[in-house]
Amino acid sequence: MSQLGRLHLIPTLLGETNPEKVVPEEVLEVCRDLIHFIAENEKTARRYLKKAKTRIPLNDFVFYPLNKRTEAMEIPALIQPLLEGTDMGLISEAGLAGIADPGAAVVELCHKKGIQVIPHTGASSIILALIGSGFNGQQFTFHGYLPIDRSERRKAIKIMESTHKDTGYTQIFMETPFRNEKLFEELVQVCHPQTRLCIARNITTEKELIKTLSIQDWKKKKPGLHKQPCIFAIGNLL
Repeated sequence: MSQLGRLHLIPTLLGETNPEKVVPEEVLEVCRDLIHFIAENEKTARRYLKKAKTRIPLNDFVFYPLNKRTEAMEIPALIQPLLEGTDMGLISEAGLAGIADPGAAVVELCHKKGIQVIPHTGASSIILALIGSGFNGQQFTFHGYLPIDRSERRKAIKIMESTHKDTGYTQIFMETPFRNEKLFEELVQVCHPQTRLCIARNITTEKELIKTLSIQDWKKKKPGLHKQPCIFAIGNLL
């Protein structure tokens, strides 16, 4: 049997910034020589690889789309180059592959096939928001995206607030950028005035904002969040 390729989990940017500021040089060096990429968004991946100063002509790249519309039966075809002995890169839409994106399905299949998976260091908006919040970093829960339905979303907010009160676990969640303003309004309406909320906006970019305030204080200092990537957290200052 021929040697299998290796799957490199390539970290990407959280916003408009220079890759060299947030991605280690040795990681950029790895992705500069790869040709085959599993990517959530081909256009974004191409732009990132160009910024990373790849040595491969952009037209020579081969992309295998993986997104929320990808069916489970399509996943095996994505790793064919790996089975044939060619290394591949897995690029998320933002941050670390496999966290809040569909890359985990590919990683799971690689483990089943005996393919080596190599995760590389990069920026995680979830972790950076947590350590910048001042909240409990020993016990925390990441909920991902909240329900779209208004009543279900408000219910989820109440459950997270109650869970934090009962356990002390920091509650971390996110929303699609164009719905951030609506989520913020619901948070200040649903949560207790003394509940503390951290908003981490545009992490690692020049427009970065990481601030923790009580709900009653957030009501007085409404942040601009429309169409800007954010992470939200409910917790207590240590």
